[in-house]
Amino acid sequence: MAEQVERAEAVETSEAQIAVHWQEEEKYYASKKFIAQANMTDEGIYDRFSLANFPNCFKEYADLLTWYEYWHTTLDTSDAPCWKWFVGGKINASYNCIDRHLPKNKNKTAIHFVSELETDKIEHITYQELYVRVNEFAAILQDFCGLKAGDRVTLHMPMTAELPITMLACARLGIIHSEVFGGFSGKAAADRIHDSGSEVLITIDGYYRGGTLPISRKRPRSPLLKPQKWVRL
Repeated sequence: MAEQVERAEAVETSEAQIAVHWQEEEKYYASKKFIAQANMTDEGIYDRFSLANFPNCFKEYADLLTWYEYWHTTLDTSDAPCWKWFVGGKINASYNCIDRHLPKNKNKTAIHFVSELETDKIEHITYQELYVRVNEFAAILQDFCGLKAGDRVTLHMPMTAELPITMLACARLGIIHSEVFGGFSGKAAADRIHDSGSEVLITIDGYYRGGTLPISRKRPRSPLLKPQKWVRL
């Protein structure tokens, strides 16, 4: 055994072999236009975001988003530490991530998904494609599962393109989602389903992990759970 360990320790990996898997270390330089608008180049930010201007200074960033209804109170501290920001305002994260970009950028890539297998084609999802896929899944959640704003669902999913699509579909309908790491066991997922009181579990049949495609995980079981609705992507 000692000889096997010593032999294993003697195996070395060249920098070239390692570099093949470090393509993400390639440098991407920001454009001059992007650098020019960066906040740190604007010395006035220190005055605008000083304590004397708190909390109204954050309106500057809130105004970068699209609101259905404007807020009447920037910060409500009456129930500390559960502070409430932009009280009275109505906004939708899914709309701000997708819809408002469609008029000018519908053909631009919104999501680059790189599979674990280097032989797989990189998936480029445009804003228009993302809009369609998010709305399709939102329709399933609403029509098939009967979910509405305020309902809770659990996501037991790995890092795939379907994960942000599912999250955006939930946000579109006002559904609260709880993401359980795809590597967790069925019992760990079941515990979180019970704790969150979610009615639906959204999962996936299989995915690559460590270069292999594991067998689909069994559905989480727990005596504390009532029958769940399942959505497999």
